[in-house]
Parts: sequence; C-alpha cells; structure tokens
Amino acid sequence: MKIVKCTKCKKYVHKTGKCFHCGNTVGFDEVEMPDIHENAAAEYSKVESLVESKKFAEALTLSHTVIEWMPNLAGIFWLRLLAKSKCSNAVELIQKGFNCEEDADFCNALTFSAGAERSAYQDVRSMVLTAQKALKAEVLNYEYQCKMKTNILQIKKTMKGEVDARKKKLFSLWAELEETEHSMYTLEKDCILLSKEHSDALDKAAQAASSIKTETYQLEECTAENLHKYQVRIGNILQQSEQAKDALESMKKQHPWVKSFNDLVKKRDEQVRQITNEISSLKIYEATVQQTLDEIDQIEQRHRTAIHAVETFDFLDAANLLGKDTYNTVLRGIGLDVDVQISVSSQGWQPNTTYTTPIDVDGDDSDDYYSAWGLPNDNY
Repeated sequence: MKIVKCTKCKKYVHKTGKCFHCGNTVGFDEVEMPDIHENAAAEYSKVESLVESKKFAEALTLSHTVIEWMPNLAGIFWLRLLAKSKCSNAVELIQKGFNCEEDADFCNALTFSAGAERSAYQDVRSMVLTAQKALKAEVLNYEYQCKMKTNILQIKKTMKGEVDARKKKLFSLWAELEETEHSMYTLEKDCILLSKEHSDALDKAAQAASSIKTETYQLEECTAENLHKYQVRIGNILQQSEQAKDALESMKKQHPWVKSFNDLVKKRDEQVRQITNEISSLKIYEATVQQTLDEIDQIEQRHRTAIHAVETFDFLDAANLLGKDTYNTVLRGIGLDVDVQISVSSQGWQPNTTYTTPIDVDGDDSDDYYSAWGLPNDNY
C-alpha cells in the first residue's frame, strides 16, 4: 500500500484520501516505495484489492505467494496484518487495536521497512499504544461514573446508623414484650390461686361422687333407707359442685383480673405484630443494600473484563462498553481525527441488575432473623 506525506501535519500515512491525524483531504506527497518483483507484482496488487474489498481470507491465502518471491517486503506483512485483523485500512486497525508489541506480521513490517514507510508503521504503533493508555483511563473513569449513579455512597454513609437504630428499636420492642409476658404470667398465677378454692371444691365433689359409686357397686341390695341416704349425699355433692362452677363462671366473666389478662393478651399480640413488621422492614432494607452491592459487583466485573481486553490490545470490548460517542471522544483525544469506522454500540453499557422483590416475613423466614438478632422465636 502506498505511503503519502500529509502536507498539513507532515505525518506519513497510508494513502486513503484523508489524513487520520488532521483530517486533511488534499495536498499529499507520495513517497517512493520498494519495487515489487515482477513475478509477485500481480499477486501483490491482488492482495491489496482483496483487503480493500474486505475479502480477508482470500488475501491471507494469496499473500503466501508474494512472500515466496519477496520474503523481505514490509508491505505484504502490513497487508497480512490488516487481513488478520479484518481491517481494510490503518484507521480501522487502530480503532480495533492489535498487539503492536508481539504481532509477527507487524514486527516483520517494521523490520523490513525503512524511511517514510517505517515512519508510517511506527506512527500506527504509537497511536495504538496511546489509545491503549487513554482507553484504560476512560474505562476506569466510566466505572467510577457507573458506581456514582448507584446509591452506594448514601448506603455507606447511613448504613451503620440505620442498622443501629433498627437494632435498638427491635431490642426495645422485645424488652416490652418480655415485660408483658411476665405480667401475664404473674396475673395467671394470681388467677390460679384465686380460683383454687373453687377448683378444690369441684375436685372434692368429684371424689365424693366416685366414692358413692364405689360403695353402690359393693352393695348386694339397696334398701329404701340406703337409697334415701345416697340421694341426700348426691344432692349435697351436686349443690357443692354447682356452687363452685357458678363461682368460677362468674369469676371468668366479671372478675377484673380476667379483663386485665385479656388486655395483656391484646397488648402482647400488638407487640408481636410490631416486631414482625420491624423484621420485615429490616429484610426490605437488607434487600435494597444487597441490590446495590450486586450492582457494584456487576459494574466492577464488566469493567475489569474491558480493562483486561484493552491490556491485550483488543479495544472493541471497551468501545462497546463506552459507546460510540465516548469512544470517538477518546480517539480524537489521542489525535485520531476520524470518526469510528468499526461496528460499535451506539449506547454505553449500563448495569442490568435483577432487583429482588422483598418478601414479607412468615413463620419460616423469620427464624433466621430472630437468631440474627439473638432473639428467641416463640410461637404465641
């Protein structure tokens, strides 16, 4: 491929009709190129045509014929480099990136070239190395921007205070619940003592009735006198049991301690509901924090992949990460005055986190949360 000198920026570039440094389209001075062996001239010209037509596989195959006749021709190695990289010119090659330090064809092109031709190859090498450095910096900057779009800073700033406040509230609710349970236990014991006299009366009546039953089973016959005696005794037992039963029923319906106990039950149930709601709220907050952390991980992994690709001189992944406009800005920043000619995503990459819908606390899920706060999970 012919080398020309741009009369505007004085750079040596491959002839394409436009200087990729300054954008100049007129006033190019052609420089002398090595003579092509007559037995390889047609093939060399064909290889050039195939590369320009993007028939890269055919160009690579035909290049071997030229190398057989001219193994020291720098231009054929340059064409092979373009064909391997699936590029038709130097601009596409710079924009895609290639290993300008180790690629065999490029090293051969440098080794076997001289003067203006060598200057053109060195210029491409310099542009690729500069693009690599600029892309790494831009990818890191884009990573920072993506992270700043999340609420990670707000979470970092408020998380400790938020967790401490929630923890304090949970323990406060739990302490109130324990106090209520203790009051219920005390009142229950008082009620048991209060009803003990009547319960004992019922027990005694049951024992007396059982005793009469046993006696009657042992009799061979029952006289009218015995029948009357048993009827009197059973009547007394029924009267005692009815009185004890009525007293217990009256106590159950009217005694102020029973009302107090029922009020404590309602209070306890409300406290349990508040604790359950607080744990559910904590789960929602935890899910929100985890979503942000997952997004940060995704951002870091995506940008690490792009950085690794740039370090291996593959610029396409970083270009798709940044988007076409940003990539154009990077290239212009390194002195490439030509818009992106390769296929690049028009929009920059954005994290695609799948957000978890918070789940209400149920009987099973709450176990982990009770234990996490050091609280027993009693079933009420």
